[in-house]
Amino acid sequence: MRLLAGSAAILMHPDAALAQQEVSSAAQEDVSQDIVVTGVRGAQQKAINVKRDAAQIVDSIAAEDIGKLPDATIADSLQRVPGVQITRSAGEGASLNIRGLGQVLTTLNGEQFLGASNITGAQPNLTDVPSELFAGVDVIKSPTARNLSGGVSGIVDLKTRRPFDLPKGLTASVSGQHVYGNRTKDWSQQYSALVGWNNGRFGGLLAVAYDDLTLSNQRPSITNGIRKTTDRAAGFDTRGDGDITNSTLRADGDYFYNPVAFEMSNSITDRQRLGANASAQYQITDSLQLIGDLAYTRLRNRDSGVSAVLHNNFSDNAYQSSSIIDGNGVLEVGNANLFRFHTSTINNYTKARSLNTNVELRFDDGGPLTASARWVQADSKSSYISGNVDAWATRSILVPRSSSVADCTTTPASCVYGNPGGLPSVLASIDFRNHYPAVSFASDVTNPALYSLTSTWAFGNRSEAQLDAYRIDGAYQVSDDGLLRKLQFGGRYGTRDVSNDAFRLLSPISFGGTPYLYYFKDATGINRVNGLNRSLVPVRKFADIPGLTTMATGFGPITGIPALPAINPTALNDVRQFNEALFPGTREFANPTQSYRVNSRDVAAYLQADVGGQLIVPFTGNVGLRYARNSLDIFTNPANGIAFVGLNANNGVQLALPTVKYKNDSDFWLPNANLNFELASDMRLRFAFAKVVGTYDLATLGQGFAFSYVINGSRTFNGQPLPSDLKRFNSGSAGNPSLKLPQSTNYNVSYEWYFSRNSILSVAAFLFDVKSFLQTNTAIEAQPDEDDVVREGGPVTRPANGKGGIIKGVEIGLQTTFDYLPGLLSGFGTQLNYTLSDSSSSNVDLFGRTLPVPDNSRHQVNAVVFYQKGPFQGRVAMNYRSKRFNGLTPAGSDNLAVFTKPTNYLDASLSYDVTPRFTVYVQGTNLTQENEERYAQFKNFYLDQAIFERRVLGGVRIRL
Repeated sequence: MRLLAGSAAILMHPDAALAQQEVSSAAQEDVSQDIVVTGVRGAQQKAINVKRDAAQIVDSIAAEDIGKLPDATIADSLQRVPGVQITRSAGEGASLNIRGLGQVLTTLNGEQFLGASNITGAQPNLTDVPSELFAGVDVIKSPTARNLSGGVSGIVDLKTRRPFDLPKGLTASVSGQHVYGNRTKDWSQQYSALVGWNNGRFGGLLAVAYDDLTLSNQRPSITNGIRKTTDRAAGFDTRGDGDITNSTLRADGDYFYNPVAFEMSNSITDRQRLGANASAQYQITDSLQLIGDLAYTRLRNRDSGVSAVLHNNFSDNAYQSSSIIDGNGVLEVGNANLFRFHTSTINNYTKARSLNTNVELRFDDGGPLTASARWVQADSKSSYISGNVDAWATRSILVPRSSSVADCTTTPASCVYGNPGGLPSVLASIDFRNHYPAVSFASDVTNPALYSLTSTWAFGNRSEAQLDAYRIDGAYQVSDDGLLRKLQFGGRYGTRDVSNDAFRLLSPISFGGTPYLYYFKDATGINRVNGLNRSLVPVRKFADIPGLTTMATGFGPITGIPALPAINPTALNDVRQFNEALFPGTREFANPTQSYRVNSRDVAAYLQADVGGQLIVPFTGNVGLRYARNSLDIFTNPANGIAFVGLNANNGVQLALPTVKYKNDSDFWLPNANLNFELASDMRLRFAFAKVVGTYDLATLGQGFAFSYVINGSRTFNGQPLPSDLKRFNSGSAGNPSLKLPQSTNYNVSYEWYFSRNSILSVAAFLFDVKSFLQTNTAIEAQPDEDDVVREGGPVTRPANGKGGIIKGVEIGLQTTFDYLPGLLSGFGTQLNYTLSDSSSSNVDLFGRTLPVPDNSRHQVNAVVFYQKGPFQGRVAMNYRSKRFNGLTPAGSDNLAVFTKPTNYLDASLSYDVTPRFTVYVQGTNLTQENEERYAQFKNFYLDQAIFERRVLGGVRIRL
């Protein structure tokens, strides 16, 4: 019996599927020779072998890289690969792009699969996936005809472990670790175990991983929009140019960008994920092998916390003349007299699970014909509910509460403030000039007697998806040394059905008569009820609800925020129960404009010729053609804003008009070619060409029209005053069922020098000629306010097919070990890579300059230094991304380009083998406490920050 470490002893399985044969030959060779990969050196060698022997341009990560790095998800590990850029959720890698383009297809053992929490997109949320369950990952940068279509920039293929990948006999391991976060001040737990057995004819394997994490997820941010306020509206010369006008022209310089609200949160993410893979292999005869796989994931994710909200209530005169505003109109220091200050409590809970099944029969009798038949089935469910509470410290406006009062301007004695006993206003200052914003209060906002539970609302959705795919693949060996070596062919039929059902919680509220159903239950809001303007929502001062309140702390590193009274986030752990206790009879009502269903049908066939010969130097390659047809039936629920359930269309749910079915069919002929020249025994020169087609998140196709309103405040229209409580159209969004799938023609060239067994120097160039980028069009539309009168309207966002563009760049990589150095120094090794990704899109910034593709960093650097000698192993890894464009944000009549500043993450790990069967280790992630800050157009125009924590863990790995 051979006993191996969980992640250190498992090899990538050979030939994960016949459809992935191109990138698995190296793995198959290693297993056939029974080479055991140990340590980071062995893992590097494994990845290098896969790259060298692949028939296309591929980068790989072997199991030990995933298991031994301080990486919580697959995405965290993939950031080490040249050209792969990741985004983070609560500090963990969640999604990725390849070479600056985010349309990446993620597959499981070469086939489509469903994730747990993001079941509408082609790329699952990789926070669902414990990295311990996987034997390796291939990043395919030049597809062949055999590969699935759906990825424009590339394919990420996750490889699970299978029993025949293990040595004969029993293999078992277990590991456990505790993780400490420096901001949460809390310990988290992670456990994994694997047991596998095979006798060469039959084998079974079970791997399980469980994480129970508490993560800091603070995000101070500008919210509720940015106004463009003129000098005259502000009441002072905002830029100090000597005049006060009402001009919004840049040349005049008589306006400033007025952030409506600034929020500072102490949000925490509690994330529990369970993953399990089960696999069985049976060699029925010498020529037939049966494979069965199950992959299960379950996620429980809760984001909760309190925000302190400095809010100008959509007014133009909240910021005072003592504020500091630069020459571009950027507010650097805001000294404000705020009509509105409140604490905001959120509790968002996601529950998701997925089950993916694979059954495969392979035929190989040693003759020229090989074949496989495969069925993949998947089922995924996800639910989400969001509970929200605002607790005001300011008193708000006078609102009528008596049935005999129609207007508080004429009978103020019969009205009360929305928050009785609150402050008239709050004096506060915000300084954005340093790395973290600083806040100071001239008003005391710490007294619980000031606060009331002012407003509350809740919403959510349930999503389901089912997937079935049937495929047959074959290959015929024509010759061993002729120009035509092999013909490969196959066909596939797949279905994918996705539904999203959105809802809102509506609560009955009455004033001695027929109850009205409210979604947004706001004690400061005035609604038209029985011909009178009045507020029916009860006022609940904190003294009346002591069991629901807390003093919120932990807003650091934002300074100047005292302990603040707030509704306790734990009170919303059961959102329905919370609302039922406050408003008996609360019920869930379908929200049709956010609900949709999409049925997808895919048919594909391919023919591929593998070639070889001598053209000055030996060459191999493949030329193929893939036909892909996609048929979409999209069911959306339009509404007209007039028919509704509840108090009105905004404060209830709209009634759907008859469901509309859209058809969106497309078919593509996708040629591709890979040509590999062997310049020397240790040198490869590769050329690749492919036409590719991607896919979209189905929500962009199916979502109906959704909109929001805001309280008018002090705004006027055509010089005439409007009721301060009038709800004005703020913004809207909708999907686009007529979107065409993204297409691109991709060109690649790669030079690879394998100058030693564990070493490679590679240089690659790439060009994506993208036919059309998905873009978000935001335009001012004439939408009615809540009283059905069209005034200014507001921005409405819709996805659209934009113009195409070019993404081009280079990748340079070096991986080596310093075996030639004397003594202890020979244990060192390194992995270095640099990616330049230059892009342009149809977006332009405020000055008309062309902007890059969203989420693409022009420069990316990875630097890893490792050491392995005897029982010691250590690793330090750095990942740098230059600034990246995120999108456009409206500011009055301007569209400001949003960028994330450069980031530099540092991780490290150290392990020691106490015995051959017992290893202890420590690891650290984000050691420098890097965060991600975004700005709007100007580098000093602070927009928000994602503040992540340093996490340090200690653990043990035991070979049983």
